[in-house]
Amino acid sequence: MKKRINWSILFLMTIYWIFSCSVSAEVIDRIVAIVDSEIITLVELNKGTSTYRGKIEAAAYSDDQKQKMIQEINLKVLNALIDTSLTNQEAKKYRISVSDNAIDKAVENMMASKSMSIEELERALNNEGLTLTEYRKNIKKQILRTKLISNVVQSKVVVLDSDIKLYYENHKEDYSGNKKYYLRNILMNKKDKIQEISSQLDDKKDFKGLAKQYSIAPNAKDGGDLGLFDIKNFPDNIKTEIAKLKKGQFSDVITTPQGFQIFYIEDIVLDGEKTYDQAREEIHKVLYSQQAEKKFKTWLESLKQNAHIEIML
Repeated sequence: MKKRINWSILFLMTIYWIFSCSVSAEVIDRIVAIVDSEIITLVELNKGTSTYRGKIEAAAYSDDQKQKMIQEINLKVLNALIDTSLTNQEAKKYRISVSDNAIDKAVENMMASKSMSIEELERALNNEGLTLTEYRKNIKKQILRTKLISNVVQSKVVVLDSDIKLYYENHKEDYSGNKKYYLRNILMNKKDKIQEISSQLDDKKDFKGLAKQYSIAPNAKDGGDLGLFDIKNFPDNIKTEIAKLKKGQFSDVITTPQGFQIFYIEDIVLDGEKTYDQAREEIHKVLYSQQAEKKFKTWLESLKQNAHIEIML
């Protein structure tokens, strides 16, 4: 068996050498890895590392540091290319393919989700050192990987209800929604006067009535009605004061560029809150993806152990 494999490798190397020489004497290329029946070339490796190498060369490192970092990047990218070669060969065994139509739809969906035109996409890719053709190849790899994962590990992935409930409990803040405040305010230009109003509020006087009577803001006639707000972008002094209040409470007197203000919390709304039942399907997908990726990596490692891989970096 080993003899047959060695003859196969020798044949690949000979054909590749003849082909490389016949294309152009100026092209400098060589085999950097053999993965069963496929080869990986230096040109492929350099293409995969070009962006990283450019950043390393531009950085203020010593020559020795740069050399060490480039070697590490070369090895990391080469391992990724070996993984891709193995998955491609396995995809052929399972007769898994990705059509141009599927790639077109994936690109179209991405552009629609980001409201991008094809020209904007190409400019964005160019800034990342990629062409549209290279981007489509990456999309193809992702789709192929997803199909292969589904084929080889889907039956081995089991997501239990108990796992979903535990995830929900441990990530409740992700499903609690975005807190918004329905606010009213009283605005005055004299601190002593607004402090008198604050004392009346302490005595349980109606906020809306006091706003109508004393506030100098344009919304005074509406009882100081400001509306519903996400306070994330409020000035820190206002945000800090409001965040500690509950529904039906009012703030201390706050100094603002407009004057002296008191804010009242009419209501607190959780926008986007999800119950367990509403979040269940979303969490199932997260846990399935985590398990599938883990099992796929284990499967890929077993492929590596059983494959003939020769690195000539």
